[in-house]
Amino acid sequence: MLILVLVLQLSSCTSKTSPAQRSLVFNQNEKVVFLGNAFFENAVAYGEIETTFSLSFPNKNITFRNIGWSGDNVYAHARSRARDGQKFGSPEEGFGMLTEQITDLKPDKIFIAYGFNESFDDDAGIEAYRKGLNRLLEMLGQHCPELILVSAIPMEKGFGIPAEHIESRNKALKKYVEITEEVAFKGEYRFIDLFTPFSKENKYTTNGIHLSSEGYRKAGDLIAEALIFPQLVIKIDSKKADDIRNAIIKKNTLFFHRWRPQNDAYVYGLRKHEQRIAQEEPAQIEPFIVKQEFAITSLLEKL
Repeated sequence: MLILVLVLQLSSCTSKTSPAQRSLVFNQNEKVVFLGNAFFENAVAYGEIETTFSLSFPNKNITFRNIGWSGDNVYAHARSRARDGQKFGSPEEGFGMLTEQITDLKPDKIFIAYGFNESFDDDAGIEAYRKGLNRLLEMLGQHCPELILVSAIPMEKGFGIPAEHIESRNKALKKYVEITEEVAFKGEYRFIDLFTPFSKENKYTTNGIHLSSEGYRKAGDLIAEALIFPQLVIKIDSKKADDIRNAIIKKNTLFFHRWRPQNDAYVYGLRKHEQRIAQEEPAQIEPFIVKQEFAITSLLEKL
């Protein structure tokens, strides 16, 4: 009898599925944040990934906030903006600002895409990347219950880039993708591998590095497949889907200017004492964001 109980207990343990094997569930009125480097920042201009999400869950009233930053890494160095008095900002300033922003956003899910920029350090930077990624996830986990790691994509052939350089870059990139997957496995986070499927074709970027509209649509499809999303309620290339995508792009553009005003130095930085009225302007964009989200919701309700 004791042996039978032990066998049953072991069986129940081994039959448990990892987060990566379960469909991602969205509750009503959740907030999703996209965090990372240019992979997510450039997505603002296309709206493809968010459109796929919205057409998969049209009745969930999900709010999306994209805080991707080109050139960023797991230490948030690109987000330093010299607000502490230094010319270029301290290394820790960016991480502190990111922590503050995540605290304010109160997300229910965060999609995290890093590893491309860090991979330029090749083998010498692997442990720093691992350490930084774990530190980032620890911070994010204090403010969000569900974290999803998205791998870097490979460089594409062509665009006048020497083949040996592309081969070298992708060899380094693959190592960082593997570290990302390893960290996800150990931390029991979901992991989405975009590197492998994007390695099979060379038609999804504008310059060998940054995704095109077609590339982002492919990324959206792969994410939806990995997380076992429901079938889209309408075709992604339909007129109605295009209307929703355009509304999403407009909303994302408004939010971009809300959180990253071009005159940052006068709003938040060293020269904010010169134009105090500028400090009020970002918040004035908020009603327009809300209005645009109502427009998106209205379009989804009509499907």
